[in-house]
Formats: sequence, structure tokens, C-alpha cells
Amino acid sequence: MTLRRFCLVAAFGVAAIAGSLLGVGTTRAADDQDRHNARPPQTLPQGFEGTDRLLRDVDRAAGAPYYSAWLVESSRFVDVPFGSFMPDRDFISPTTPKHDIQFIDFPVNVGIIKGSDGQITLYDTGWKQLEYIFDYNTSCCWAGLPDQMRNIGLDPNAVTRIVVGHGHWDHSGQLDSFPNAVLYIQKEELKQIDFFTSYPTEFNNGIIRAVNTVNPLTGAQVGPPAQACARSPVCGYPPQTIQEIESKVLTGKAKIIDGRHEIAPGLVIHPAFRGHTYGSQLLQVHTKRGELVFGSDAYSSWEGIRDWNVANIQQTDTVQQMLAYEKCYVLTSGSESYNNCLGAHERLSYSANYPITANWWTITDGNCSRAAELTLADSETSLIPADVATGSTRITPPALGGKSAPWRIDPVTCKNTISAVPSHSVNP
Repeated sequence: MTLRRFCLVAAFGVAAIAGSLLGVGTTRAADDQDRHNARPPQTLPQGFEGTDRLLRDVDRAAGAPYYSAWLVESSRFVDVPFGSFMPDRDFISPTTPKHDIQFIDFPVNVGIIKGSDGQITLYDTGWKQLEYIFDYNTSCCWAGLPDQMRNIGLDPNAVTRIVVGHGHWDHSGQLDSFPNAVLYIQKEELKQIDFFTSYPTEFNNGIIRAVNTVNPLTGAQVGPPAQACARSPVCGYPPQTIQEIESKVLTGKAKIIDGRHEIAPGLVIHPAFRGHTYGSQLLQVHTKRGELVFGSDAYSSWEGIRDWNVANIQQTDTVQQMLAYEKCYVLTSGSESYNNCLGAHERLSYSANYPITANWWTITDGNCSRAAELTLADSETSLIPADVATGSTRITPPALGGKSAPWRIDPVTCKNTISAVPSHSVNP
């Protein structure tokens, strides 16, 4: 199926109401109503949630069962210029000795949420297009998510739901590894995919395209790995990923939602439209630690939330990214505040410097990828590996940085001597 035939939104009748969602034919009365409801500008109506509404979801979750949650590193970006990922933090000069962080590594995190019924919900799925990992992004440490789950003691066959923060290749790249799981995706995300993959190449003589792969100075076509579209959210939808999303939708294994959606008690999707992509969404999870809020790239960095910095150069709208931060602050206000916000690419993940991931380990036979136990329900058994010396589960004190634990391997050692590149063919 070609990209031009993709048109998922039209297939589900969305095109018929697209005009109203985009403001076509808006009346003065509707404008007045928006002002009355104090809806911020640039916010899609179905994406707006006021503080009172968010706090009601926190109150409703109080009566829900607790979920257990883990974070798994699908793969890792390596040697990334610091300012290119978090431009608002580029003021930290790499020439200053105590801030010698000119290049950083950061993970691609996947959330694993397990209910009292044993069913597992994934938040994002990570990468699978190996040419994107090893050839185009100088990254490392990939292992298939089902294998990673088995290696930490979780059954991938128990995955019944997948909530993707958005449809980019590093977050929706392993959907077909879970053929029986139902995908939850926003209608706005499908509309963005359809729009940009159908972008007219004749516009502006072809200089501006869906993925901006024409050099405007020379007219030369450039593609992987020398992408000219690295700063555009549209770059995130290569054919393999679109095919996986399309397959879920067209085989009836997807729930296309429009804004807030309660999956189950204590498990709520919140829209974060245009915080990264048009259809970005957060996931609220009720736990003993309080409400966790997974954010994918709507807030890809916990440091960004903590310091109110723009995190990730590919956000569609910086204002909307800040509104996503605010949603997390409200939803977590009764417990750990922003420390319960899970960023997809936090560079401090799997260290004591990112408190929620302090209980981390290197996955056995996981090609140096890492996992962290975030919180457990009362009946759930810890998956943290047993101490080799004592045979008991041990959490290393944060002051030691975790390096004394035999099941923690320094990431530099992994990158330089252990992680292997799987065999793969290059099919851009």
C-alpha cells in the first residue's frame, strides 16, 4: 500500500469533520464561548483540559487499583551535541570544566505498566528499523522489546494495549511485535501523517516538501543519512513505521480516540496536541507512588520539565510543550510533582540523578540496554536482579551511584566494548 493510499483519516470518516476541527466556518458565538471557557489560544477544542478537569481525574484515580510500572531502554542515541537536543540548555558551556557535556548519550524509553489482572499496557514501543539506529543515527544497544521483557521477567504475550505518545519511528517502531495488542492513537496524529505524506511536491517549486529533503541552495535531493529534515516533526514517519500503524488501524487492532480517554480506572490518556506532533498524548497511571505521567516527546526530558526549558528541537509548538508540562505538574501535584513525569529521552535516566529511575539495572542478554523499576503494586514481586554475592535483591544506595551493583554495567563500557550491531540490510 502506497503512502498516497494511506489516508487513514479519510477511511474512518474524519475528513468530513476536519473543517470544524480546524476552525473553518467558526462563528462569533463559538469564539465568545471559547473566551467564556478561558481556553488558551492555539489549543484545539478537544485537546483542552482545565486544571479542575485534571484534578477530577486525580480524584477518580484514587479509587482505582494500583499499577506496577517499569521503564526499559529500547535503544540509545549516542554522541549527540547537547544543544541540538535541549536548545534552551545550550547556555551550559562545554568549555566550562564542571559542565563538560558537549556531547551526550540519551535513551529511547518505553513504559511498561502491569495491572492487577496481569495484563500489560505499553507506553511507546521503541525502535526496530535498524538502519535508522545504526546507520543513520550513530546509535547503539538495540534489542527487540519482547526479548527485553522476557529477560527482565515479564511476558510479552500479556501485552494487550499499546498507547503511543506519538507515531514517530523511535516510539512506534515495534507495533507488529505485539500482534494481539490494541493500539491507542489520536485522530489528530493520523491526520498529521496523512497530511504530510500527501504534501504536494509542486508547492514552491518543490523546495518545501513533506520531509524537506531538497537542499534549497543547490536543489540536490538528500536522504538518509544526510537528512535535511532533522528539525521537522514530519521526518518521524518513514514507510516501515507508517506500515505498522496502518496495519493496526486497517485490521481493527486500533482505537482511534479524540482527546481525553479513560482506558480503565486509573489509566487515562490526556491529549498534548502539538506539544511535539499534532496528535501527541500523555498517559496517567495510578500507582502507590502517586500518579505517574508518561509523556514521550511532548516532554522528552525530565530536566526540561524541572527547569521549564524547551526539550527536543522537533516540537511543533513550544507553547503547547509548556502546556504539556503544566498538565503533568497538575496531575502529579498530590505526590512527587514533576519527579513523576516520565520523559522519553531523559539523558539522566538509569541513574540516581533521575530519582524515579534510581532502581535500575543492565538487562541480561539485552545488548547493554537498561531497565528501571519505578513502582510496584502490593501483590507484585520485584524484578530487580538478585545480588550475586548474597542471593537477595539489593537496591544500591544512591550515594554509590549504583556502580557497586554487579548487575549494573557502566554505559561507556557497554558502548565501547560490549554492545553489538545486529545484522541488517539498509532499505531507506
